[in-house]
Amino acid sequence: MAFSGLHVVCGYAGSQSQRFASQALLGKISWSEAPASGVTSTNAAPAASDIAADPIFRINAAADSWVSIGPAPNATSGTRFLVRAGADYDVYAQQGDKLQWVAA
Repeated sequence: MAFSGLHVVCGYAGSQSQRFASQALLGKISWSEAPASGVTSTNAAPAASDIAADPIFRINAAADSWVSIGPAPNATSGTRFLVRAGADYDVYAQQGDKLQWVAA
């Protein structure tokens, strides 16, 4: 089914705990993964660190996709947001958060 209409995601601008360490750059890499559609990532967000700041997920999709992030993400019927094809999306994550996606 093709995406139609409008989608909005609500969040907080910047880091939640280490505001002084917020950067516009992706820093220390912990892991990378390419899970299949409808499959939750194997890896989870690490703990926040005084040195490295808060973890983020940088997401890029080949096709428009619905993405869900959390301890038990559900991109089909849970809280989700739209990731447009070919664009990078940076989302702060809490320790233990995982990612799941499905085609839009």
